[in-house]
Amino acid sequence: MKREEGSKNEPKADFSVGVHAGIFGLIGNALLFAAKLTVGILAGSIAVTADAFNNLSDGASSAITVAGYKLASRPADREHPFGHARFEYVAALVIAVLMFVIGALFLKESVVEIFQNKGAPNVRFYLYIVLGLSVAMKGAQAAVYGVSYKRTGSLPMKAAAMDSVGDMFATSAALLSALLWDVTGRDLDGYFGTAISLFILFTAVRVLKESISPLLGSAPLDSLVSAVREKILSYPGVLGVHDITIHSYGEARAYAVAHIEVSASATLTDAHELVDRIERDILRDLGVRFVAHVDPKQEERSATDLEALIRAFLFDKFAGASVHDFRVTREQGDARVYLDAEIPWESALTAEDLTAALKAFDPDFTYIVNVDRK
Repeated sequence: MKREEGSKNEPKADFSVGVHAGIFGLIGNALLFAAKLTVGILAGSIAVTADAFNNLSDGASSAITVAGYKLASRPADREHPFGHARFEYVAALVIAVLMFVIGALFLKESVVEIFQNKGAPNVRFYLYIVLGLSVAMKGAQAAVYGVSYKRTGSLPMKAAAMDSVGDMFATSAALLSALLWDVTGRDLDGYFGTAISLFILFTAVRVLKESISPLLGSAPLDSLVSAVREKILSYPGVLGVHDITIHSYGEARAYAVAHIEVSASATLTDAHELVDRIERDILRDLGVRFVAHVDPKQEERSATDLEALIRAFLFDKFAGASVHDFRVTREQGDARVYLDAEIPWESALTAEDLTAALKAFDPDFTYIVNVDRK
């Protein structure tokens, strides 16, 4: 996502790029709809008419995209302290639903055309001209949307670029349908209309999945997690980092939380200054608002030896389980071991299972186990 430095170094999305691309698509698709609908009716072609209404849905999608970007660019306020950038995901969701409805309607019409055989299309030269220009226009739109996506990383732009490339093939199918009738006399209009309708449905489902995922809270990119991890570990005094959690409110507003391990012998002031510097640097360098939780790590030999034994035991017994947040305390004469165990999402293991296994491994301690999924 293109970023600009605003007040307090907070990243801002360049929504104007998406607005301009959306206006370009709105005008182009409106012209294509009018031209294709006219020649589709005159030629009596269900494939061309279906392709025309596909362009109508594209035009509506462009209008929704422009509106979505306008709303997404609004600044944060009291009711929405994280901003309004997720409006772009809502826009993509609306686009997907609209595409699905259009595809379903014309799938029905195309199937009826196959079984009722309402008549072959009346092919004229103007049909070839309009469809040929349509392929060129869709190619231009795909290029504009693709450039916009590279500059902004925005989901609606990616969806629009994918849709435009697919539209080139859909319009080419309508053109092939007309050409086959003109040359061979074979009426395949309903079949091509069905293919175009199925393509619209397929694209709608794909866009739907991609727009719902970030709204539900999708996993962050591995590259961003790695960048945050490497940045934190680069600071002297950091002994380890774990439990990195990243969530976003739009492409340009990401928040991260992580547990940073520092020496248990460090003073509270030193640990605070270290973490405070890391938080500022990550916002400046990665555009991520970062909050850290400090974990004191015991470096005494007895504690590290016990941690190594337990780490090896859990790793061998439970298919690669890892350990962090390990510490040993004595509370009212009771030796207690606190630890977090990372296990795969697919595993059915519970904290109680791990606690029982550790108790059997070394009964001299009381174990307090927290489970993290990885």
